[in-house]
Amino acid sequence: MQRTIFAAYIVAITALAGCATKVAQIEKPEPPYQGPIVRLRYAPGPSNTIRVGEPTALDYVNARREEAGLPLIAVDDKLAEAAADHAHYLDINRVGTHDEIEGRPGFTGVDVITRVRLHTPAYGASEVLAVFGGPRPVDTPIEDIFASPYHRGAILFDWARAGEASIVGSSSVTVVDFADIAPTLSETELVAWPYDGQRGVPTAWVNNEQPDPMGADARYRGQVLGFPLTLSGGPNAHIELRSVELRDHRGKKVACKIAPLTAADAARNTAICTPYEPLRTGTRYTVHALGRVTQLGKVAPFDLAWAFTTLDENRKARSLVAQSDSR
Repeated sequence: MQRTIFAAYIVAITALAGCATKVAQIEKPEPPYQGPIVRLRYAPGPSNTIRVGEPTALDYVNARREEAGLPLIAVDDKLAEAAADHAHYLDINRVGTHDEIEGRPGFTGVDVITRVRLHTPAYGASEVLAVFGGPRPVDTPIEDIFASPYHRGAILFDWARAGEASIVGSSSVTVVDFADIAPTLSETELVAWPYDGQRGVPTAWVNNEQPDPMGADARYRGQVLGFPLTLSGGPNAHIELRSVELRDHRGKKVACKIAPLTAADAARNTAICTPYEPLRTGTRYTVHALGRVTQLGKVAPFDLAWAFTTLDENRKARSLVAQSDSR
């Protein structure tokens, strides 16, 4: 009898100790959010207005924006002149940076806003570029730029106008300069890419982007990873992903890395989750993302779900064979 009482007493103390520990760790809960619900912007998908594959980078940019339900960016010849200046600098110096060093051949300005303002007044500017060691079709570099998630965020940003320049010779250089803001997204809208219902999504991406969405872990540099998922907001949006659940058509979880946030990321309007491995071809994936978006001091949580389907490489290969046979 004494043993039974002693055992029960020990269990009771352990349980009480556990309760005491939990009470000490409880924090005051945040008041429930009662503001407007954050939603994904409706993406209408491909349109016949712009043909994908046109020989300019901005044709590709505007085709992707139209798919995502965003307005087209106006083509600006003065911005194209600024882009051409920097493309020339990159080509003759064989570098691939946004900044220029005074004294080097082709120098026009240390940064993009300085170079843009040499040609046109602008209160804001950004730039995306790609440099390859050999000749490539003009539309290929912009596809690689768009696949890179931070650069994709810049392309889906609320820019009003843009200009481009490409050099194809012993090397291939593409530069696109953007300027001025044309507000489009509301404070409760986010743009997903791949978007809900999208088909033909690439399965993989080579991680050569700076800044690196995989963080400081250098082992992922230059590696073939899964196609990155992005959520982008308006000019003042700061998006924090708490969790991303990516599943294939069988319900199997696919691990992806949320891009780490640093002090330098405070002004970024794009959140990223990159799968560690290439996705499966011709497969439907579902995404469930939890997080919050902060804009001008207002914080709104989000709980978003959508789905997309990757490119069916086997079907594409059969189509190419059929075309070849019909010639």
